[in-house]
Amino acid sequence: MARRKSGTATSHDVARAANVSQALVSRAFTGNGRIAPKTRERILKAAEAVGWQPNALARSMVTGDAPLVAVITTRLNFDWRAQVLSRLLKAIQEWHLKPLLFYAESDAEVDRLLDEALGWRARGVIVTAGVVRENRAAAIIDKGQFLVALNRPANHDKGFSVATDNPLGGRMAAKLFLEEGRQRLLVLGGPQGSWAPSLRAEGFSQAAHEAGRQVAVWNNDTMSTEAGRACAGRLLALPSAQQPDAVFATNDAMALGFLDGLRGHRSIPGDIALIGFDNLPAAEWAPYRLTTFEQPLEEMMRRLVAHVDGHSEEQPLQRNGAREQCPGLIRCKPKLITRMTAGKTECP
Repeated sequence: MARRKSGTATSHDVARAANVSQALVSRAFTGNGRIAPKTRERILKAAEAVGWQPNALARSMVTGDAPLVAVITTRLNFDWRAQVLSRLLKAIQEWHLKPLLFYAESDAEVDRLLDEALGWRARGVIVTAGVVRENRAAAIIDKGQFLVALNRPANHDKGFSVATDNPLGGRMAAKLFLEEGRQRLLVLGGPQGSWAPSLRAEGFSQAAHEAGRQVAVWNNDTMSTEAGRACAGRLLALPSAQQPDAVFATNDAMALGFLDGLRGHRSIPGDIALIGFDNLPAAEWAPYRLTTFEQPLEEMMRRLVAHVDGHSEEQPLQRNGAREQCPGLIRCKPKLITRMTAGKTECP
């Protein structure tokens, strides 16, 4: 089959070459609707042979039918968020869609980027950072797009949000410390008003208070290893009788920095037990062996994919799981990974 000069072939040529309808050609390239894998492969080979490629950007601006999914993210130096993004991109590719990535330098920029994303008329929007305001959520849903919020509320009854059960993780951490007989409890929290870290701190504090223990919470503007080291210095500056003997860090980065700051000054877990959150790769390194929580990313992604699949097929969506406080929010249980810094056993 002769290859046409670039730019002159049309989807009609592809349909004739593959012996299918033009509608099937469109479906093969947009991911809009189901198509047999062998048929799609035949269409793609025919398109390559005749030299045709769809202009996805132009189609998006004119019809809103381009195979685009807007993804809002931030702080990719944060290992857990990088893991989230890698799985999202893989899922989007399997839908035969293309990611339109919007990167925010901080959570404060997310609302502006959501407004930008609306102008691209993508199939839907997946938000992994910041806050989805109610007016932005309504604008997305009203356009017939899907809205997915990962580890944050979607703030719309037709949006979809799935998150780690952060309050439960906090309660589980407090229970472990209480079972070990720890008396002076400290939480290393994130910025005031941060959603997931605040829920982890609240769950921890509530469980501790129910058991008659007081809890100190140190909020940090950044949840970094540097912030963790600063918290270690702050702890060491306290009189010995006031120093905590159990610390729950609401993310692993702060926990790892905290361990570095205490190294050579305090015994872990003898003097101070420590639990983190996220199960970053470094958490199992020999210098740390951090007890932490693994977020149920695989389950969250499975539920996210099921939602998007349901939206593309225009089927009613079934939501299974606990929904609290936020419409449509599904909470997935975190897994406690017990290592050397707290708990009586260590994972192999």
